[in-house]
Amino acid sequence: MSGIPVAILIGGMLLLMLTGLPLAFSIFAVSTLVMMAYTKLPLWQIMQRFFAGVDSFVLTAIPFFLLAGNLMNSGKITDKLIQLSSTMVGHIRGGLAHINVLVSLLFGGVSGSAVADTSGVGTILIPAMARKGYSTSFTVAVTVTSSVLGQIIPPSLIMIVYAATAGTSVQAMFVAGIIPGVLLAGAMMLVSHVYAIKYDYPREKRHTFLDFLRALRKSFLVLLMPVIIIGGVLSGVCTATESAVIAVVYTLIITIFIEKTLTFGELPPIFIQTAKSTAVTLFCIGAATAFGYLLAYFRTNEYIFQVMREMELTQTSYIIFLVVLFTILGMFMDATPAICIFVPFIIPAGIELGMHPVHVGMIICLVIAFGLVTPPYGLCLLLGCQIAGIAPQKVFRDLLFMMLAVAVTLLIIIFIPDLILWLPRLVVPKYM
Repeated sequence: MSGIPVAILIGGMLLLMLTGLPLAFSIFAVSTLVMMAYTKLPLWQIMQRFFAGVDSFVLTAIPFFLLAGNLMNSGKITDKLIQLSSTMVGHIRGGLAHINVLVSLLFGGVSGSAVADTSGVGTILIPAMARKGYSTSFTVAVTVTSSVLGQIIPPSLIMIVYAATAGTSVQAMFVAGIIPGVLLAGAMMLVSHVYAIKYDYPREKRHTFLDFLRALRKSFLVLLMPVIIIGGVLSGVCTATESAVIAVVYTLIITIFIEKTLTFGELPPIFIQTAKSTAVTLFCIGAATAFGYLLAYFRTNEYIFQVMREMELTQTSYIIFLVVLFTILGMFMDATPAICIFVPFIIPAGIELGMHPVHVGMIICLVIAFGLVTPPYGLCLLLGCQIAGIAPQKVFRDLLFMMLAVAVTLLIIIFIPDLILWLPRLVVPKYM
């Protein structure tokens, strides 16, 4: 491994990030500089690697899932999910907190985006919880942590990125995310219940079974969407990308023609916003691919693999390494470039230790996803605090307790891999 150029790559990226330059531009700028100064490769090679990174059929699912999530937010689909969740868990003490978690679980199954969840659910439930006497810090903590369920419950955008990077199955990753997502939701609701008892948070009105059936009927078409998406992918009828396109068409039909909560005139701004979000995501992937190519060019992967072998890592120490690495990465950078840059270097060691790529992927996706609620990056945390009008540092105490629930769930995922791999082995055995 050539130490100086690698040190410049990593150090330069961090330095440019600290100056406030966006991450994607930091990665691309330092990659270009190192290629010019320390290799004999032609400059056009960096653009070739950039476009090779985004030239993937699997990744074309990302803009369509983003569009589906934006259409649902604008079409007020969240309202129906909140109403349904209220009939299910609203009567429990701290009902709005439980509704918050459950609706995030349901919304995650149709959007795949934590930011869309925070925006859609947070703008409704944060003010509602404040009016009912919930503390602002707890309200934000439960909203932003539960919103990350959208990155774990299928369809998940970061699982698509991981599958494309690690060369594993999107179908297997989707199925593997179901049990962790449900476990996370249960752990968050347990913490919320403890808070509700301690601070005497109110219950909501107890609904009858007939109320539940009415709410289920009104939200049935929305709930049918994840069934269509996941069912189509798992049955082999369509790919993840094709299912994302179906999701967009299905959402348009619901919001424009059935519910009539959107008009054709409201679509252009939604398309533009989705295009901007997609451009940022794909630029990150392209820049990260070029960055990773240079790390491989300087044989960093061979060096890391050799170091891991010499350290004689066990599965436990390897997992600790994974958790620490992606926790730190999640604090400073987006999940997409972190996965694209580092996953190719660490997956081979895990496979050699006898770990399944899907199990490793679930650990990575869970850890890196919660970088969205940990400072200083914490995009969902910042968005939730902006909605609530509170400084992020005032949320840290309550956020810590919610993250403890996440940590317990992570330990279950780590030490009981068969619990995670059981469902993929049952549903999609050919990919396991």
